[in-house]
Amino acid sequence: MLVTISANRSGYLAVREMRVPMVSKLKVRELTSVLLILLTPCAVLAADTDTAVLYGTGSVYLNGSQLANSSPVTSGDVIQTKETGAANLNAAGSSIVIQSNTIVRMQSNGLALDRGSVSMATGKGTAVLARDFKIAPVSGDWTEFYVSRASGVIQIMARKNAITIGCGPNTTTIREGQQLSRDDAANCGLAERAGAGAATAAKAPILNSTWAEIAGLGTGGVIVGLYLSKGDDPLSPSGP
Repeated sequence: MLVTISANRSGYLAVREMRVPMVSKLKVRELTSVLLILLTPCAVLAADTDTAVLYGTGSVYLNGSQLANSSPVTSGDVIQTKETGAANLNAAGSSIVIQSNTIVRMQSNGLALDRGSVSMATGKGTAVLARDFKIAPVSGDWTEFYVSRASGVIQIMARKNAITIGCGPNTTTIREGQQLSRDDAANCGLAERAGAGAATAAKAPILNSTWAEIAGLGTGGVIVGLYLSKGDDPLSPSGP
């Protein structure tokens, strides 16, 4: 019941009673529960800056279980694509294409590439880790680069803006359009090149068909069918 007080034409106060429908305590609780369910994921994602969303097509596995459509991922998660699978990883300020026959691990300091190939586009300085190498943008500007780890070789290409390749105390910078290769071996891939020094970045046009396909890769899409390594090895989250 709602009581209202108003003045009539004679100046006297008039008191009226109005009946309004009441919302039961049960309904209030139900509405509160629904709001909490809707708001909790947003709060969790906002609080956890390491969280990203994984979208897959074909055979994509997250921590050993096949991905149905999409899933949030965070540091410590392992993502594997099989020969017929590919995935797209979206985080705040970064988009990563994970190509077929690839295993990556989410880490707090970047994305660890155990096998296969990834294409990174980032404005947040997100790095790719391949064995002892750390590949990262030179600046906070929007940067795109590609990293492949297959057949005993680590290949790196700067697609937009410059990137740095660090290994131990040594750092190499390659400019947009350049590429660099290292052996997938100890001692920063130079174990078998004692005294040879670090290889220089290639300045010639990239003619290899695989690299040509990567050069046309869109940063927001998922490419299926680019096979840099064959086989369907079991998931190995423990490392390279």
